Amino acid sequence: AERQAAAPFPVPPKAHATYEALLVDKTIEAVYLPLPTALRKQWVIRAAEAGKHVISEKPCAVSAADLREMLAACRRHRVQFMDGVMFMHNPRLETLREILDDPSRIGPVRRITSVFSFLGTGDFHERNIRVQPGLEPLGCLGDLGWYCLRFSLWVMRWQMPLRVSGHILASSADGAPTDFSGELFFADGASAGFHCSFLAPNQQWANVSGVHGSLRVPDFVLPSSDNATAWEVNYKPVGKTEAGIYLETGTTAVAQESLMFRNFASQVRS
Repeated sequence: AERQAAAPFPVPPKAHATYEALLVDKTIEAVYLPLPTALRKQWVIRAAEAGKHVISEKPCAVSAADLREMLAACRRHRVQFMDGVMFMHNPRLETLREILDDPSRIGPVRRITSVFSFLGTGDFHERNIRVQPGLEPLGCLGDLGWYCLRFSLWVMRWQMPLRVSGHILASSADGAPTDFSGELFFADGASAGFHCSFLAPNQQWANVSGVHGSLRVPDFVLPSSDNATAWEVNYKPVGKTEAGIYLETGTTAVAQESLMFRNFASQVRS
């Protein structure tokens, strides 16, 4: 922390030797929990019991049952909980929602397709925690597919699907999914399909097809400086400069990850 030349602290932060010592520190109001998913539940609950607000990495839990238990603890101790999905805090979503809600541009949604992948190289498939089921049992589905699912449910205004299916296309030696495809089927005939993988080159695009048109976002999770297009409607691209929204790789005061923590702080202050 003392070597953060780009963004130094005016007063160096206190370092604690243990998580327990951090949780009993009365000066700490909130904690960020980037622990591996399999280890996170107990610390979310313990943080809530200590009266600390929680921002949690994703996937939030190994199972929905565990997540319900974590959320119940936060409600019981009157602390805020937020999951760390950065793109949900990007102003780009507000514009995309306006486009999707314009019946003349996209129309009723029929199909959502998304891909999020990166190629794990070197000793990734032997040593990285993402392929160790004892730490990250959901593998690429939890690490990457989470974003595809989040985008799809956001497009559908949080409507739950009637049924889902999924296929583990490849696994690590220890059994964590490394290549996965899934399908969601909704009540009105709309569907969503996604692919997430540690075995394919970098991709992070999403496409929404409607009765009247389509919307495409080339970098919906992490805005990339390599992409000049902010979004595309009916094959007509809108440039990032024209969009007037910060959609670059670097972290700045207006980057989506900065906005996420700022919004979390505002939630805590509320």
